[in-house]
Formats: sequence, structure tokens, C-alpha cells
Amino acid sequence: MQNRQKIPGFKVLLFIIFCFGLSFQAGLFSYAQTKKKTPAPAAKATAKPADSATVARQRVLDSTRRVQQHMLDSMKTARTHYSDSVKVVRKHTTDSLATVRKYRESKKYQDSVAHVRQAKIDKMRASQKQYFDSLKAVRKKTMDSTIAIRKHVTDSVKKIQQHRTDSLATIRKYKESKRYRDSTSVSRQLKMDSMRAVRKHFTDSSIASRKHVIDSANKVRKAATDSVTAIRKHSLDSLKAIRKVKTDSLAKVKESRLKDQKAREKLRQDKMKLALELKIKKRHEAWNNEKMLKKKWSLPRQAIQNTFTRYNYYFNADKRMDEALANMQRANRENLDSIIALFPFDPDRDSTKLASDMDSIIRKVSVGTQIHDPRTKWGDDLYLLLGQAYFYKGNYENAITSFRYTVSMYDRFKKKPTGSKPASKETPSISEEEKKSMLDFIKHRSVHNEALLWLARTYTQAGRFADAESVLDLLGADSKFPEDMRGRLALENAFLSLKQKNIRTASQQLPIVAADDNVPYWLRLRATYLSGQLAQKQNDFNGAAGHFRDVIDMNPKIEMDFYARKNLAYSLMLAGGDQKEAIAALKRMLNDGKYATYYEQVYFILGQLSINSNNTKDALVYLQKSISSPKSTRKQKALSFASMGGVYYNSGNYELAKLSYDSAAILGGRVPDTAIAIAVRRSKALDEVTGPLRTIHTQDSLLALGLMSEKEQHAAIKKYIRHLEQLRADSAYRAENGGLNSANLTDAGSLDNNVSSWYFSNAGQMQQGQNDFKRKWGSRPLADNWRVSSLSGFTGGGSNTANSGSNNGAEAGNSVDLDENGLPTEASLVAFIPTTKEKQDEARLRIQRGYIDLANAYVRQLEDYPRATQTLDTLEKRFPTNDHKAQAYYLRYLIALRQNQLDKAQEYSQKLQQEFPSSQYTSLVRPSEDSKTGTEAKVPVTTFYNETYDLMQRHEYTQVIHNSDMARRQYGDVRYQQRFTILEGEALAATGNYNKADTLISDYLKNNPSDSLKDWAEAVMNYITKNRPVPVKDTTKASAPDMSHPTPPEMPPLPNSATTNNTNNPAQPNPPSPGADSSKAAAVEIPATYTYKPSEEHYFVFAFNKMEPRAMGVKAGLTDMNSIKFSGLGLSTGLEMLSAQSGMVIVKSFKDLARAKIYMNALKTSPQVLRDYNDGEYNVFLISAKNLLKLKADKNLPAYLDFYKKQYK
Repeated sequence: MQNRQKIPGFKVLLFIIFCFGLSFQAGLFSYAQTKKKTPAPAAKATAKPADSATVARQRVLDSTRRVQQHMLDSMKTARTHYSDSVKVVRKHTTDSLATVRKYRESKKYQDSVAHVRQAKIDKMRASQKQYFDSLKAVRKKTMDSTIAIRKHVTDSVKKIQQHRTDSLATIRKYKESKRYRDSTSVSRQLKMDSMRAVRKHFTDSSIASRKHVIDSANKVRKAATDSVTAIRKHSLDSLKAIRKVKTDSLAKVKESRLKDQKAREKLRQDKMKLALELKIKKRHEAWNNEKMLKKKWSLPRQAIQNTFTRYNYYFNADKRMDEALANMQRANRENLDSIIALFPFDPDRDSTKLASDMDSIIRKVSVGTQIHDPRTKWGDDLYLLLGQAYFYKGNYENAITSFRYTVSMYDRFKKKPTGSKPASKETPSISEEEKKSMLDFIKHRSVHNEALLWLARTYTQAGRFADAESVLDLLGADSKFPEDMRGRLALENAFLSLKQKNIRTASQQLPIVAADDNVPYWLRLRATYLSGQLAQKQNDFNGAAGHFRDVIDMNPKIEMDFYARKNLAYSLMLAGGDQKEAIAALKRMLNDGKYATYYEQVYFILGQLSINSNNTKDALVYLQKSISSPKSTRKQKALSFASMGGVYYNSGNYELAKLSYDSAAILGGRVPDTAIAIAVRRSKALDEVTGPLRTIHTQDSLLALGLMSEKEQHAAIKKYIRHLEQLRADSAYRAENGGLNSANLTDAGSLDNNVSSWYFSNAGQMQQGQNDFKRKWGSRPLADNWRVSSLSGFTGGGSNTANSGSNNGAEAGNSVDLDENGLPTEASLVAFIPTTKEKQDEARLRIQRGYIDLANAYVRQLEDYPRATQTLDTLEKRFPTNDHKAQAYYLRYLIALRQNQLDKAQEYSQKLQQEFPSSQYTSLVRPSEDSKTGTEAKVPVTTFYNETYDLMQRHEYTQVIHNSDMARRQYGDVRYQQRFTILEGEALAATGNYNKADTLISDYLKNNPSDSLKDWAEAVMNYITKNRPVPVKDTTKASAPDMSHPTPPEMPPLPNSATTNNTNNPAQPNPPSPGADSSKAAAVEIPATYTYKPSEEHYFVFAFNKMEPRAMGVKAGLTDMNSIKFSGLGLSTGLEMLSAQSGMVIVKSFKDLARAKIYMNALKTSPQVLRDYNDGEYNVFLISAKNLLKLKADKNLPAYLDFYKKQYK
């Protein structure tokens, strides 16, 4: 393209093309102008001829052709010129290139090039050699200088390092000195104090600012809300008014329309009903089988009627009945742990299940009785089926009518005696005598006796017990009643007794049913199992064991077989006999695969048997296996954890008991079981015990570490960190493998499995995580950076409860450095070891606080007075000059008072008043007259009310009356004065002083008609009205109620403790509990001599010679026994002292002597309760309420024992 641009011809060609374009445009433009100047056709018609346009057009075309021809000629000329010039240039280039190529191929050119190249190479080599020589010289010079400099630097570095090492050794020596540690501690403490002050100032200012903003926002929001509410209310009211008017009008119209429609529908229905009744009546008149009686009852007619009735209607109806009952038994599901019903089907509850089948049977039987001769042998069978169908539908009136008609058919169609025979002098009989013969198997058997038994059952089910008893008594006394139906008769008698709640009579009839082979197998099986359950309920455990053995021998289904074996084991355990048979049977079940579903219950029973045998080691093993069983349910795990907690609790291992009870409470939160309720209650109580125990243990360990050498301390810290790592690894492994493999808290059979894969939906994993956290870090409040601020294992024993609130402030200053794994570093843990005297004194103060809190928890939460006394003795022995002597005296005062040791209580009261006259505890033991001076009580009213409330729950009514009276005079809080008033009224009512209680509560209700505590006061008033004795007018001398230890049938409920702001703080003091103030209680007359009256209220007493911890174990065992075996009696267990050493555990109360003897016999069959005592170290006896008053007054136990042996044995 560039060569072309250099050629002149090419430019000429371009110029010609450009000119042609311009000329073509000019021609077009001239043609257009000519067209514009040409006038319109109408004008041309008058000026010029029509062919002028053709001439002009021809002229333009000619000019255009000439221009185009000229342009083509110039283009040809230019193209020719261009081709010639290109050929010349190309030839010139070719010639020059050939000349150059020829020169390069000549020898002269080649020789000159080789000479130049060689010269250039020689020059380059010389230059290279010179360069490398100079480079070597420079490198050698540099290396020598570098070596000299490096040597100089190395020498100087060594000198500097030596100097630094010496200075670091000096610094290290200084840091290891006592002076540096003290200065560092002071500096750190000052820094923490300043940071704490700044943080507190910032927090206070933030709170104030936030409160101001929130208050202003609330005001604005309230104003806006009120205005919007007013507008909305006005709008809604207007809409409601409009809507009401419209609704009323529409309702009136709709009501009138519906009324007319119902009237028309009723008229139509009445017409249809009348037509149907007339049709049915006509059919009945046409098919009345009474007309058939006019026909001769010939042998052929008998055969036809009997055959058709039996094999058509009766056969189909009876088959339908059998199928319905079989389906009912297959679908029936029962809880075999509770007392089962004698019959699996209850028409009052399950009638809808068989309604369709029974309706079909009723239709078949009705048709069969109408179209067949009433003299047929199968007529009574049809009416029996009709009555059974009505019975299963719950229509007892029609069922009774059918059964009575069936019975009357026997008298109606039986053969009349001929006149030649004399009249029989036998007693009239309602039953039909069955005559035995060789052909009985092909003869029709009358259902007359069967109908009588069904009639009795229907009367029983309908609640007409008198009619049922009449029928059954007549059948029992009837000599004609068949012997092979005596079992059926006993069955109906047992059913009647069970309906009447007469367990003893039912227990006598059920064995007869079980022994009769004529009774269906499933009924004999149920009767035998029910006999065992009733025997258990009557505490006849040997008899119950026999019945359950019979059930097992009858080869029942797997479910009943297991529960029979389970109840057999419990019966043998409660009977107090040899348990080897039960244990061997249960272990055989573990080897049988068909019982795999029940393995967790088998392990649980084995654990209970081991507990009963005082073999706690095996018991814990079995209970753990029950928990970890793959198919264990939540309820069974909860029961196993509760039993495990009981074992730990009775052995004094409160920390493990707390963990077990917590697990039981979580897993069995909705299980209505007494053992779970005990676990929940004890778990809450043990919260106050485990914290101080952990504090004491931790601080003792720290003090022991402080006495070790530095090397031994570091070794112990490393071992502790490895222990934390192992705990962390174990908890992580459990979390990765489904939570609790060891405790197996997951529930494979529960309803929560669909969400158990999420951690926070799995209660077992959450509880295990919580337990692991508490075990490692202790119980901590909800706070940020808890792990950095303090370490429980080395600062407070892991208990940040209110008990140790005074210590937490000092502990907050200690910081813990954590490594990348979140574990404390060795250096930070070493810093917690109390190596200085100040830190050791601080640790000892925490131990003292722990001991006093522990003793307080023993007294308040567990009522374990021996352990509380032992804890206080340990405190005084280890720290004779502790700062908690006032509280220790007060706790000893409470212990003596509750053990009825009034002399000791007076002694501790005097010591407290003499040594600590201004203490808050001194004001609690001063006589109530001191409060009249108007001095302000030092104990908070909330704490004092909580203590009085606890006394009310423990039925210590005299102390409640005293505390309430004192509180109303000491405290000015009106709200709490009202609560104390209601508490005093309830306590007075419980002690039998109904008149004073009535006056007190009536005045309160009159003065406070709209108070929030009104419901509680009204409940107390209802109790007073219900239980106040009514004077009798006849001469019968009624025994006066015992006012010393009343046992009301049902006390009014106390308000929810959550409303009383009960903090359950063991550090708070208990209120005084004076037992000698009887001015507020009803007066009680002490009898002059012991009297024997079996009908009076009685108590069970366990008397011991010396107050020891095992006495509290007996008290706890009796409490558990009351909750498990006698939960329905509402028994309470208390401990009272007869002297400084001897005392009594009293279980009260029993309505009469017979019930108390049943309790004592049950205790004799449970030797594990008294296992800690040997014979001769205790006495157990029964005593009436009045005799107990005399025994307390005389304090002469041998005298009563002599009376007891003469009268009660």
C-alpha cells in the first residue's frame, strides 16, 4: 500500500474518481433543480407543450453519458501509466538485489568478513580477561575486609551477651525475691482497684443514662399508645354499635327463617316417623310370634324351629360376639404396674369401640326372636346375647330387661308338675338344676343360670349394688346352683367387691376364680394377677408372692410374665425373707433374649434388692447398668438415678447424691412418682451442702500446696492440668458420641428422639455438660468473662453462691491466663497458691465460712443435727478464735431446741447474749418481751418470714405462732404483717384452736376484702369451717380431739414460695424456735396415767439411747418408707429428745391401733431401715397421742415400755 502511494499515477486515478463523483452529484442536483422549476401539470397545459419535459430529460441523460465516458477513458489512461511504472520499479529492484547477492558470494567479501569477526573476538577476549582479573582482586579485598569486620563484630557481640546474661541473672534474682513479689502484688491490686472504680463509675453512669432514655421513651410511648388506644376504642365502639344493629337485624331475619324451616322440617319428620311407626306396628302385628303358640308344638316343628334358630340367627350373632370380644382383648393395653381391672372392657369408657358390632348383633337377635316360635330351645340364648350386646354398649336398663326376660322364659315354658304329685316342700330356687347324663355333650344347655350371673354383673356395673348383692346371695345359698359354676359366681362376687372398694372380700373370691377350670383361661390369669396386686396393697407380701408364682406357672404372655416376675421379686423383698430365689430368677431373665425389652427394669429391680440387702456396691453397679441399657426409657432412667441418689444420700456422699438427683429431676420432670418427688426435693436441699464442702476441700488443698517446695508445687500443678485435659477430652468424646455413654442419658424410646441430635434439645447431653462444667469450674453466676475473672479450683472452691459473697470480691482480682486450648497456664495457677501469710489467712477465712455455711445447711436443709454438731465441733477445733462464734452458738441453740434439749438451748442462749450482746443472732434468742422496747429487728423481714414459712411446712405450729406474734410487733412492713397474720391463723387452726383462728382470719378478711392474699385466707377459713367440731346433743360421750399433735385431713395450701422472695440463703440466720411458749397454742390436758384405747389416734416410735448420725439415717429411711409404701396416708416423721442423749423418731399419725400395727409389721419386713442398730440398742413401739403427752412430761421410757408390754402384746 505504501509503494502505491508513492506512484504519481495512483494519485491521478484517485483525483479522477473524485472528480467523477462531483460531476455526478452536480448532474443530479441540476436535474433536481430543473424538476423544482418545472411548473405543475395544470400550469404547463396553458404555457408550453407536453414534450418539453422529455427533451430536458434527454439532455440530462446525454450529459451524464458524456461525463461517464470521459471518466472511464481517464481511468484507463491512469491504469496503463501505473502498470508501466510498476514494471520499471520492479525490474530496477530485481537487478539491484542480484548485484548484491553476487557480491556476497565473492571471495573478497568473505575474507573481509572473517578478518573483521576474528579481530572482534580477540578484542572481546582481552577485555573479558581484564574484567575477571579486576573482579578477583576486588573480591579478595572484600573477603579480607569482611573477615576482619566479622571477627570484630563477633567479639563485641560476645561481650554484649555476657553483659546481658549477667544483668538478666541479676534481674531474675531480684524478681525471685520477696520484695519484688510484694511490690508486684501491690501494683496489681492498685491497678485492679482503679480499673474496678472506673468500670463502676462507667456502669453507673450508663445505667443512669439508659434509665433516663428509657423513662422518656416510655412516657412518649405511653402518650402515643394512650392516644392511639382512645382513637381505636372510639372507632371500635362505633363499629361495634353499627355491627350490632346490623347483626341484630340479620339475626332476627335468620331466626325467623330458621324457625319456619325447623317447623316445616319437624312437621315432615313427624309425618315420616308416624308413617314408619305405623308400618313397623303393622309388620310386628303381622309377624308376632305369640300367634305361633297356637300351633301344635310337634316334633317336626321343634326340629325345624330349633335348627333354623340355632344355625341361622344364633350362630351368626354368637360368632360376631366372639369376634368382637377377641378383637377387644387384642387391642387392650394396660399398665400392669398399677392395679388392673378384673375385666379388660369397661362399658362406661370403651362402649364406642364395640358399638357397631353390638348394633349388628342386636339386629340379628331381634329378627331371630320375632320370626321364630318362642318355644324354641335357643330363644333364651338369643335374649342372653341381646342383653350382653346392650351391656357392652353401656345401655344397662335394656340389658337388665333382657336378662330378666331370659330368666322368666325358664319359668314360663318349663313343664308344670302333674296334679298327682304332692307339692314340694323344698326352699324356692331361682337357679336351674342341671341334670348330668351321658348325652350332655349333644344336649342343649339352658342359659338360665348364665343370665342370672350376667344380671348380677349388670346391676354391679350400673351401680345398683343392693340388687346385685341380692341376686348373688340367692345364688350362693341356692342348693340347686351347679357346682361347675361356683367359679363364675365367685367372679361376680369379686367384681361387686372391687366396685365397692372392698379389697379384703375381693381377695377372698379371686382365688376361687383362679382355681376353677370352668372359667376361661384369660379370666383365671387376670384374677390370679389381680389377687397378687391386692395382696401387695394389703401388705400380705408372702401371699402376693404365691399368687405371682401361680401367674408365672400359667404361662402368660411375655408382658404379664415379666411383670409377674417383677412383682414377685418386690414381694419377696418386702416380705423380708430369702431373696436368693428372686435374684436367681432375675439373672436368668438377663440370659433370655425374649426379655431384652425389659433389661433396664431387671437391673433396676436387682439394684433395689441389693439396696434392701445393704449391698450398696452391687446396687450401684446394677443401677448404672439400668441407666446405660440401650432401650431404657426416660422414666426408668429417672427412677434409677433417684435410687442411686438415695444410696449416695444415705451413705453421706452428698456431692454424688446431688448429681444423681439432678439427673433424676431432669429426666423425670413429668413423671408422677414419689421417688422422683423426693429426688427433686433433696436436690434443691443439697445445693446448700455441696458448695461449702467444695470450698473447704479446695482451700485445704491450696494450703497443703503452700507448704510444699517449689518443685513439688510445679509437679502438683502439672498433674492438675493433665487432669483438666483428660476431663476435657472425656467430655468432648461424650459429646461426639451421643452425649452420655457412661450415664446414657439419651432416651431411645422417648418421644424426643426426633430432636435429640441437636445439643440443646438433648436433656441428657445438656445435663452432662452442666455437671462437667460444675465439676471443673463450680456453680457460677451468669457473667461475662467468668473463666478469666476467677478460677474456681483455686479461688473459691467453685461456689459463687450467696454464702461466699464476701469472698468473691477478693477473688475477683485474681486473673487466670489461658493457653490456646482454653486451659489455665502453669504460671497462673502457681500464683493462686497461698505462699504468703496474708493469702494463707485469707484461705483459712474461707474455710471458716465454709464450715459455718455447711453446718447451717445441715440444720436448715437436711435436719441432720449430728453432722451439723460435728461440723461445728470441727470448726471450733481447727479455728478456736474464728469470727463466726455468734452464728455457731445460734446454730447450736437451734439444734438443742429442735431436739427438745431445753437446758442446752438455754445455755447457748446465755452464752450468745453474754459474749455477743450486739449480734444480730442475739436479738433472735432474746425473750419476746425485749422487743417491746421498740428496737428495730436486725434480721431482714424477708429472711424471718422465710424461716417461719419453713417451720409451717414442717408442722412446727407452736413456733410458727410465736414467730408470727413477735414479727407483727417487731416489723413495720404491712405486707409481711398480713402474711404473718394468715400464718398464725393457719397454725392455730392446725393446733385445734379454731375459735381464735376464726377470729383472726375473719378480721383480716373484713379489713382487707380485696387483698391479693385473700384466696389464701379464704382457704384457711374453709379449713376451719370444715374441721371445727360440732357439739352433739345426745348423751353419747365423744372423745375430745387431741390438741398436742393434730393430724388434719387436708391443710389449706400454702402460697407459692416464689412469691415470698425466698432466697434459700444458708448464710442467713434462722428464726428462734422456742418450744416452751405455749401461750399461743391451745391448752392440752396431760393424762394422769397411761390408758389403752385402740380406737384413738396412734403413733409409731423408734426410741434410741444416744444421739448419733445413724439416728438421722433411721429418720431418713422411715421418711422414704412413708413416701414409697404409705404415700396415701400422709405420714410425717419427726425427731424429739427425751433427755440430753436419748430421743425418739416419731411417725404420725394413724387413725387407730390396727393401722399402726400394719405399719409396724411392714417395718419388720424391711430390716434395711434399722440395719445400723443392733438388738438392744433401740426400742420400737406404738403409742396413743395422749400417752405420748404423758411420756414427754414424765420422760420415763421404761415405765411406758412396761405398760406397752402388758397391754399391747
